[in-house]
Amino acid sequence: MTPPPGPPSRRALLAGAACAGLATAVGAAPAGFGPLGKPSWSADSLQAAATAKGLLYGCEVPFHRFDATPAYRQAVARECGILVCGTEMKMEEVLPAPGRTEFARGDAILRFARQNGQRMRGHTLVWHAALPPWVAPLLGRASPVQAEDFMRRWIETVAGHYRGQIVAWDVVNEILGNEADPDRGGGLRDSPWLAAMGPGYVDRAFRILHETDPAAAGTWNEDAVEQGAPWMEAKRTKVLRQLEAMRSRGVPIRRFGLQSHLTSTVPIDQGQLRRFLHEIGQMGLGIAVTEFDIDDRAFPSDVPTRDRMVADFARRYLDVVLAEPALLDVLTWDIYDPDTWLNDHPYRKRPDGLPQRALPLDAQFRRKPLWHAMQACFRAAPDHTAVRDKLRRG
Repeated sequence: MTPPPGPPSRRALLAGAACAGLATAVGAAPAGFGPLGKPSWSADSLQAAATAKGLLYGCEVPFHRFDATPAYRQAVARECGILVCGTEMKMEEVLPAPGRTEFARGDAILRFARQNGQRMRGHTLVWHAALPPWVAPLLGRASPVQAEDFMRRWIETVAGHYRGQIVAWDVVNEILGNEADPDRGGGLRDSPWLAAMGPGYVDRAFRILHETDPAAAGTWNEDAVEQGAPWMEAKRTKVLRQLEAMRSRGVPIRRFGLQSHLTSTVPIDQGQLRRFLHEIGQMGLGIAVTEFDIDDRAFPSDVPTRDRMVADFARRYLDVVLAEPALLDVLTWDIYDPDTWLNDHPYRKRPDGLPQRALPLDAQFRRKPLWHAMQACFRAAPDHTAVRDKLRRG
């Protein structure tokens, strides 16, 4: 039996101080982001091809590139209808120290999006990673009540700041363990949130977001559920069980996000993937592809051959996901090859040391075979605009 909570610890009080007085009052949207401008994307863009089928195409925008490279901003404005920050809305950026908040970089990307008629996703509220150094020790000493109070203050701070501006928030991110992780009951990954609050932390996060910004679609964003490995099929089963249980409890979840960091070392099982997406859609949930890229380490070094194989791999995946009526958005994790995280990841980088060609645009911002494959897949996809519009309205 859990003992009743005692008086707040010093660290718990610091947690309150970190967020106290910072949350925007519910019901009052913050000012200063500007009106939604005229769409900036070109008639031959990926967004133009996507929107014809009731979809949005967009990308993750890293602030260092956005801030320093005009050609990058031009490419994002030309191609995209929805954007997401990589780190600028995560806790490590927004709450770097107790009592201090940093919104400037996220605000700048949001203003850019609004000026260009683009929508914005929020990433991410509750994750086991990207925590400021002072938060994990704080949660480790907090009672469940104190941890929930910290979670509430955090979500009210960041989602309140952006209230009315974000179409969907990744409320929880990567909450299930992968093949090598111990099973924590229901497959939940070990995390400071689980240790502090128990498995109910997931439901609480969704409820707090809904209270803070009811218009934002609460999303569970998960990795490694797209391909044909047996352990991924087992993980898909866990996802479906969790979603069914959440729906039965009345949790205000509206979307499921597939990160879609695809790896060329694992095949795409189209039948398994199609069944998985269909079951999610039958629950009344929207689906988003949130972080799409292709790890090309299994493909030859020759660039034309490699580009063709990446494009073919993408087609096998996109042909399935774009046929699902519940699919709403497709976002790549950046748009520009030189920025891909894959080059620096110890398990993802190519064995020959060459830079990966994982994204739609090359180092000169030219459209690659992957870009053309994506455009062709959007154009060939069935038109489920009516279903998608209904899901967006919630």
